[in-house]
Amino acid sequence: MTDRKDSNLIDSDLLATFIAETSEQIERLVLILLQIEDNTARQSEFIDEMFRLAHNIKGSSGLIGLTEVTEVMHEIENLFSAVRNGQYALDNEAVDLLISFTDDFSDYMSKNIMATSFAGEKWLEKIRAIANKESPKHETNQLPVPTLILSEEDKSKVNSWQEEGKSVYEINVHFSPEAKMRSVSAVIFLRFVRTLGNVLTTAPTEDLIPEENYASFRVVLFTEEDLTPEVEESILNYPLNNGVEEINIRKWQYYRKDDQKGIDLSAGDSLATSQTIRVKAERIDTVINQLGKLLTIKTSLSHLYQNGYQGKPTWEQFSKIVQELDQTVSTLQIGAMDLRMVPVRQLFSRFPKIVRDITKQLGKKVELHFVGEDTEIDKHIAEELIDALTHLLRNAADHGLEDMETRKKLGKDPTGHITLGARQEGSHIVISVTDDGRGLNLEKIKEKALASGLIDEDNNLSDEEVIRLIFAPGFSTTAQVSEISGRGVGMDVVKTNLKKLQGDIDVQTEPGRGTTFLLRVPLTLAIIQSFMVKVGGQIFGIPVTDVVQSIVIKEKEIHTVGDQLIYYRYPETIPLVDLGKHFRFPFAQDKNRIPVVIINSGRGHVGFIVEDLIGLEDIMIKPINKAMGELHQIAGAALLGSGQIGLILNHQLIAQQILNIE
Repeated sequence: MTDRKDSNLIDSDLLATFIAETSEQIERLVLILLQIEDNTARQSEFIDEMFRLAHNIKGSSGLIGLTEVTEVMHEIENLFSAVRNGQYALDNEAVDLLISFTDDFSDYMSKNIMATSFAGEKWLEKIRAIANKESPKHETNQLPVPTLILSEEDKSKVNSWQEEGKSVYEINVHFSPEAKMRSVSAVIFLRFVRTLGNVLTTAPTEDLIPEENYASFRVVLFTEEDLTPEVEESILNYPLNNGVEEINIRKWQYYRKDDQKGIDLSAGDSLATSQTIRVKAERIDTVINQLGKLLTIKTSLSHLYQNGYQGKPTWEQFSKIVQELDQTVSTLQIGAMDLRMVPVRQLFSRFPKIVRDITKQLGKKVELHFVGEDTEIDKHIAEELIDALTHLLRNAADHGLEDMETRKKLGKDPTGHITLGARQEGSHIVISVTDDGRGLNLEKIKEKALASGLIDEDNNLSDEEVIRLIFAPGFSTTAQVSEISGRGVGMDVVKTNLKKLQGDIDVQTEPGRGTTFLLRVPLTLAIIQSFMVKVGGQIFGIPVTDVVQSIVIKEKEIHTVGDQLIYYRYPETIPLVDLGKHFRFPFAQDKNRIPVVIINSGRGHVGFIVEDLIGLEDIMIKPINKAMGELHQIAGAALLGSGQIGLILNHQLIAQQILNIE
């Protein structure tokens, strides 16, 4: 095999495109393999797409000269071709090998491809070895498993049917190797199934049923509603001859045609793959149309300037153009933000593989479910949430869910369930991680907190306060450290990462029923509305989503408890932070007029004492230059309409650090 070392022969632009597109294709292949691993009968449903993915990767890798990748993908393509032709059937060993290959290949793409070789020889040897083994299906059935082939018209019918909220089922009749008169059983069974709904297609097709050379008979059935348990039972127990081993029913999940469109969130920093985002054409058209309007307004303003002031009509025309400008810029702002928005499924799609790997190590059986996958989230925020969600999923699978034997004894489903959900609440996205495990042990948390000195014996904590102890740095209830770790390990890091995103985390738990972590983050951090204030001559911005109100109080209304400033407003006591002293931007205060901005923080309120209140302004946040070091209390900077630079506060972090508010 040729070892590709001459980086001069690889076009860097083509390579960047290859990595972005191939990462997306590999991610899709992994999702398919995981579904086949759960149910090997589904390989015929996906084999055409799997073959296409392998063929595309083979072609594009050959185009840029990655010979090792091309040869391996050619061998995988041959394997999928054999499956499609009924000559081979993927078993769990083959699926496991292919998933391991995707891990290795993804790792290879995350590095500097121009300076790295792919271990092609190793994978060629492994794939050929497994392809040359006799297929497990052929060991028990000398006859092939017929491929269920859906034409483009069939796929369109399935999609349309499911979009209307109706159901599609696949029913599979498995014959024993000694079965006789398969065609008779198939015809009788097909006649019965037609009484339940509309048959889309069969495998083998109806014209090939008399040939008898198939190991199973499959039917795709359309129904107006879900099949009742009684109807399913009648299908599973339908009286056929002794040659039938079993009958299976599976409801097809609904996948939108554009499910795979969107941002590539694959791991790695190579060649700007993390900067890649795919956008629907209509969203780009919206932005372009608004830019066209801006050009028209620019021309109108230029003409007005050239003609000079000519009385009231000129001023009225100028006022009208400014109104148009305001509307156009607002629409353009929304359109630009939409370009950054991606379905949360693009974030969720990486987690089935992670959960699969964890549960293999633990020897548990876990199903991962998704809710609200169409909810849209900012690309940058989605990327920043990956580590936090990965950590929560690891802890849920490891320490949250009981082992299979324990779940059986408790009367639970031996298979543990974890649900990733997303929903929009105003200007925020709420992402939930829910398991149906044992729940948090509050007594154990208190014992650990006492042992580690986090609390004293005389601390009388509420359940909510006990739960929040898990976010203390280094806190863990796990006696032994493992590769996966227990619930609580690193939770402080999860919360700190969320604070950087101006988000927060909440926990709901019920003993014996499970735990839910709720992550609340802004829809976007790119363009926001901010409440601007002045502190010692410097302009600061506070994201308006957490601003409750701005007030003016007198010095005599401020009280001191220890070192803490307090403002009492019935029935609430509000801690205050003097931002001038905090940031060392002193300013003179009028004792009878002290501006305060009150914000939400945790489950209470905090007040920021400022020099002056400026008001609301739409701003585009830019990151702070890294040369200035880590400024955790500043979320970014913005160029204001006045031409000044405004610093955007990470207000929640300030409240937490200064006032120790959780």
